[in-house]
Amino acid sequence: MDPAAWVGIAATVVSTTVALRQYREARRLAVLNAELESAKMRLDSELAIEREERIALMGRERNAEDVLTRYREPLAAAAMDLQSRCFNVVALDFFQKFGDGHERHADALMTTLFRFAQYFGWSEIMRREIQFLSFPEEQDTRRVAQLQGQIARRLATSAGDAPLMIWADEQRAIGERMVVREDDKTYCMGYARFCDEYEQCFAALFVRARAELADPRSAPRLR
Repeated sequence: MDPAAWVGIAATVVSTTVALRQYREARRLAVLNAELESAKMRLDSELAIEREERIALMGRERNAEDVLTRYREPLAAAAMDLQSRCFNVVALDFFQKFGDGHERHADALMTTLFRFAQYFGWSEIMRREIQFLSFPEEQDTRRVAQLQGQIARRLATSAGDAPLMIWADEQRAIGERMVVREDDKTYCMGYARFCDEYEQCFAALFVRARAELADPRSAPRLR
């Protein structure tokens, strides 16, 4: 064969080989670019999801802080009101001073029942508001929940057949009926409304407690 023909064939082979290599490199580069783009899209998506989750978490924490700010003080005030009356009953002979025959005996009973109801009401409001929220003050929140649980159990226990037993379901029911929601605000009803609605809404739930408040045997539970 003419040497020139061999040179032409060799050049064609070389060109074809180079073209195939370039094609394979282009294919490999295209696949690599596609994989990189896919990985980038996944990373962007994961970062977007994480960002949204962080924003949502921060929002829940802000909401939780708002709830704590809004309801911590009323709950603490209700607890202090109840503690003060329990102290008066146990240590200062409140129901001996305002016993049967005293002109203010009915008021003494009603205000004491209201302080229980007010505490149950704010406890119920707090329970409803915090159960789906994320709290930055987790330790404080758990401590409050533990104390509320201890109070609920102490009132509900039947150990020793002591009077003034208010079961947990009754505590919740009283609390639920104390909750008032108006103009998108949740709060606990006041004493005047409690008195107005007592017979219809609360009398059946407090029937035993009303009869047993003045019983000296109730002192250990109150204490």
